[in-house]
Amino acid sequence: MSTTTSAPPRTAPAGRRRTVTLIIVLLAAFMDLLDATIANIALPTIRTELHASAAQIEWVLAGYTLAFALGVVTGARLGDLYGYKRVFLIGMAGFTAASALCGAAPTPGLLVAARVLQGLFGAAMIPQVLSQIQLLYAPHERGRAMAAFSSLSSLAAALGPILGALLLESAWTGLGWRGVFLINVPVGAVAVFAAWRVLPEGRATTRPRLDLPGVVLSGIGLLLLLYPLTLASDRGTWPAWSYAAFVLGVLVLALFHHHQRVLSAADRSPLVEVALLRIPSVGGGLLVEFLIFLPMMGFFFTLLQLLQAGLGFTPLTVGVLMLAWPVANAGFATLGATVLMPRIGRGTVQIGLVVMAAGLAVLGVTAHGAASDTPWAAFVPGVFVAGSGAGLAVAPLAQLTLQDVPERHVGSGSGLFNTVIQVAASLGVALFGTLYFHPQPDRTHQLARDAGPAFATTMWVSVALLAVTFALSYLLPSRSRSAQS
Repeated sequence: MSTTTSAPPRTAPAGRRRTVTLIIVLLAAFMDLLDATIANIALPTIRTELHASAAQIEWVLAGYTLAFALGVVTGARLGDLYGYKRVFLIGMAGFTAASALCGAAPTPGLLVAARVLQGLFGAAMIPQVLSQIQLLYAPHERGRAMAAFSSLSSLAAALGPILGALLLESAWTGLGWRGVFLINVPVGAVAVFAAWRVLPEGRATTRPRLDLPGVVLSGIGLLLLLYPLTLASDRGTWPAWSYAAFVLGVLVLALFHHHQRVLSAADRSPLVEVALLRIPSVGGGLLVEFLIFLPMMGFFFTLLQLLQAGLGFTPLTVGVLMLAWPVANAGFATLGATVLMPRIGRGTVQIGLVVMAAGLAVLGVTAHGAASDTPWAAFVPGVFVAGSGAGLAVAPLAQLTLQDVPERHVGSGSGLFNTVIQVAASLGVALFGTLYFHPQPDRTHQLARDAGPAFATTMWVSVALLAVTFALSYLLPSRSRSAQS
């Protein structure tokens, strides 16, 4: 298999228009990622106003996450098949319409259904973002664009609580929790119009067919894997059926992998080009990506529980505290992708892992002795240092991982990259949520004396995982191809 990636096609915009195009696709990605976290802050109000049951509230979050995870691989293939611009526009328009349905939902059931639609359309939209970046930029130009994309997930996770709190507490809107969803509507409408005007056309160089059996197998396998993880994160213990579902999901995904290999050998357009995993940069990069996002997303979930339920901080206070993460993350992501990686390659990721581990260790020490009167500023240094390290570690990952993916497989590469993030996020929240809540499974009445040590334990586990990730980071390419040329 060739490992060359073509330069952007002649239809790709350049100069200022290319920058505008990048902003549009990143805005869409940010909206989707933000929606995965912002709803958390509104759940108590939604439950009260819609008279929702605990299970229905759980599905307001789970419906979105599961739908996105189940659809992202298929969304990537649809981009190869029908064009990245067309599928992006359909996904963006559908996501915006589903946001309007969420904001107007009169019952919990309709809200859950609208959230599922949001997740499905987001799964169509997000894989096209990386595809568009690879169309817009030649390999040696992708550093800043990849840094911006890689920073979005942590930026959205950090900004979600503060934006949600501001929308809930803004009396001038009069929308309450509905504003959390309706804010997407004007932004999405503008983004759809702008994307229609400026996004370049592009699709796989060979026109594939849609592998429907692969769609079914991947969907069932991911559902069996992620459903128990999604619902078990805040219960402290996992029921017996969750283990059975997890094992069965792994078996179905193994069958899916075999099916993809058979189709690939027969040159019959598999849903995922599993041969990409044999490219060292792809296989190693996806493994490192998984092991970074696993503790990082678990960190966001458990820290928010500690600060709000354990220490009693208000949502707005938590949001202000968490701003330290995106500020540090954005600055160091740019530094890592544009200055350090061209010079030291994967060393940028490795420095980031060390710095991130140091920040989490500081947070562990801070939390272990925290009490209800601990000032919120005590947590800022640890959050800032951890966010700096995450920016350095994550920003180069997409570029290092996807640099050798042939242009005809851009969609499959994007789908794999995004699917790994979703699986790592779900597994991280479930595993670290279980570890955190095990001493005190009641998430609404956890005492500070229990919450602090429980959170500290999750931080020591995170540091250990990052140490393992550091050892495995040598699977990444030593330098980016653009730096070698």
